[in-house]
Amino acid sequence: TTPVNEAGVYEPGQTVEYQVKVTDHNGEPVQAELSLALIDKAVLTLAPEPVGQLIEAFWHARALDVRTASGLTLALERINRALDEKKGGGGGDGAAGLDSVRRNFADTVLWLPELVTDANGEATAEATLPDNLTTWVLLAKGITGDDTLVGEARSEIVTSKPLLVRPVTPRFFVIGDEAQLGLIMQNNGEETLTVTPSFEATGVEIGDWRLGDGVWQGTGEVSEITVEPGEEVKIEYQVVVADAAAARLTMGAASTDERYSDGIAFELPIYHLSTPETVATVGVLDESSTRLEGIALPRAFDPSQGALTVTIEPSLAAGLRGGLSYLEHFPYECVEQTVSRFLPNIFTYRAYQTLALENPALAQRLPDLVGVGLQRLITQQNMDGGWGWWAGSESDPFLSGYVLLGLVEARRSDFAVEQWIVDNAVNYLNQSLVAPQDMAEPWQANRQAFTLYVLAEAGQGDLSRAVALFERREKLDLYGRAFLALAIHQADAQADQIDTLLSDLTSGAVVSATGAHWEEAQPDLVNMNSDSRSTAIIVAALARLQPDHPLLPQAVRWLMTMREQQGAWSSTQETAWAIIGLTDWLAVSGELEAAYAWQVSLNGQPLGDGVAEPASLDETTNLAVDVNELLAEAVNRLAVERDSTVGAADDAGRLYYGAYLTYFKPVEQVTALDRGIIVSREYLSLPATSEGGTEGGASITEAAVGDFIQVKLTLIAPHDLHYVMVEDYLPAGTEAVDSSLATTSLVGQPPQVSRADQPFGAWYFTHTDLRDEKAVLFADYLPQGVYEYTYTIRASTPGQYRVIPTHAEQMYFPEVFGRSDGGLFTVVGE
Repeated sequence: TTPVNEAGVYEPGQTVEYQVKVTDHNGEPVQAELSLALIDKAVLTLAPEPVGQLIEAFWHARALDVRTASGLTLALERINRALDEKKGGGGGDGAAGLDSVRRNFADTVLWLPELVTDANGEATAEATLPDNLTTWVLLAKGITGDDTLVGEARSEIVTSKPLLVRPVTPRFFVIGDEAQLGLIMQNNGEETLTVTPSFEATGVEIGDWRLGDGVWQGTGEVSEITVEPGEEVKIEYQVVVADAAAARLTMGAASTDERYSDGIAFELPIYHLSTPETVATVGVLDESSTRLEGIALPRAFDPSQGALTVTIEPSLAAGLRGGLSYLEHFPYECVEQTVSRFLPNIFTYRAYQTLALENPALAQRLPDLVGVGLQRLITQQNMDGGWGWWAGSESDPFLSGYVLLGLVEARRSDFAVEQWIVDNAVNYLNQSLVAPQDMAEPWQANRQAFTLYVLAEAGQGDLSRAVALFERREKLDLYGRAFLALAIHQADAQADQIDTLLSDLTSGAVVSATGAHWEEAQPDLVNMNSDSRSTAIIVAALARLQPDHPLLPQAVRWLMTMREQQGAWSSTQETAWAIIGLTDWLAVSGELEAAYAWQVSLNGQPLGDGVAEPASLDETTNLAVDVNELLAEAVNRLAVERDSTVGAADDAGRLYYGAYLTYFKPVEQVTALDRGIIVSREYLSLPATSEGGTEGGASITEAAVGDFIQVKLTLIAPHDLHYVMVEDYLPAGTEAVDSSLATTSLVGQPPQVSRADQPFGAWYFTHTDLRDEKAVLFADYLPQGVYEYTYTIRASTPGQYRVIPTHAEQMYFPEVFGRSDGGLFTVVGE
């Protein structure tokens, strides 16, 4: 492969053309199928390529080689994010007077998986280079059809500029951070340049500046600077981070003779020091009326942050959008969340088709959601046919059943799922079944009922096992009985056991002014269950088996009132099953009428109004008021009014509304909190030993740029915990060290966990995510005890940084949680 520009040096935005020539070992041209990939070399240096040369892969003799491994994932959210011009900003054109500002950054420029050469073995390919200033590597791999000749080659080019700039910043900020940002100007030419640097920003307040390690100067424009050939000159700026969603920075330099310039524009997220507190009130108006809600602010809150958000939804179809969006954008991707990302979308799409509703956006997204999810699940299936919580985790019958349900429903919606994957999962689940008399705990019976339901949906129902479990149904929770009824119905729709189980569900309902719901005698944490999830599953069962059941409308009302902000429920499992149950009800009830007008007022002042009609059935209206506009010393009066539309014979449909007050506590009140989990964090100095190992030293709150720091998390579980997530936020001027990368020094040691009473015990945390702003730990199960977890970070950018408290929770029962203190951490210059 040869680039047309034989010098191999390009500028951003130029087009590079490659001429490809394929020959055999005798130098004769051959026709072949190639894959071409043009990749940033910096990415390739992170780890060795997973596949060796093709000659080794196809022709090397090998013995049986079976390996298992658990990888440590690094989420690389690049600092150089594409700038969204539609977000607006403060003053100017955002280019700081520069001729060109680099905004478009990518790791991969070109990917051609099926490039076929002609009879002469020749082909061409071209790509437009993004704004990265880097070395690009073209990887070419080829194979012939009949004789399986294979080969590969690589070619490198460089993108550069005579004058270039490099920013030195953290990867994120926290409100109130005080940082020293760097701008490096590099002269790649052969003549001395006189340049003028520039720095514009929104989201941060720019303060003093200095050249190199010199004296800090006042605010204002930086004077002209001389940069010799091959020299780098660094300017530092002091900034204070404001209350904003993101910092939008444009840094650059231009030669005074106007021949050369370079600039870079990027965006850094800004996080709050504390997690927002949210209180909500929700309701349903079935007829013309006015509902009054009282909203009181807490005694202490930060008036600069937070808002009251009111949502108006004219139908269930609109009310489901928030939950679907929550699942689609959930930040983690365990096996359960992978399935929950696409499974409710499939049910929603099918319900829309049943009701002849159009949703072009969902129809367009669905193939990608399902396709990506299926691909992840296929690669994560264990050798025994099951799945665990994360890739490499031990197979779990409940999670494996949930995955199989996703595969079955995807296939029903005409997505391709290979039969061997389903067969292996069915075999695993069949082997997990036990005799009902051997079940000691309700969670075992519930899991068996769910497994029988999934197997029945997969066409592998077992009526005899289902009836045997029915005979011992006293072991089942209410949601387990719903699954068992569905399993029996698949095998025999007229079975007497179905009526008995539905009668059990009817008698177990709790009816109140807010609707009907079901409460379990005890939580089933092993199977990720909660009362809201039970109610959703029972709604799905009743909608399928007895759609005219009188409790259904009341249960739907209750489920809708249990939503939290953003239209989701309290966990991914609750949200997924709520959407499944509600779409089942939507499909059989046809709740699609809407003919009324609505108005919302706050303290007597109009906040918004509109008309609900068939054309806007799935549209949600959001109204927002900042907390500093609310009454602080009195109760705020929110009125939601529904009226008949002018000229309408009647007002039809339901109005679903929600009022969500989000506020932040003052910084001084962000202290440690114990709600069933106790968490603390400590930073320790970390000198390297002569052997390359490390051991934590003294407790510190300050480090110098380049120092390695050990983070020590202590977690106390007063009782056994299930599906635990720990989020530990970093100081913004530091970066987590991933010891699995080839670029990491010996000082960066793998994360380590220990248990106080079992210093050489099991590795309970089954998955670790290292991200720009935090380290995230996941454990399927934590027995009662005290745990210490350590990992390494490195100080990178000078400043004084606010540190967000560490947060731990049971993901599917988030009422059990804990957090550490916040704090300040200082990074000083070298």
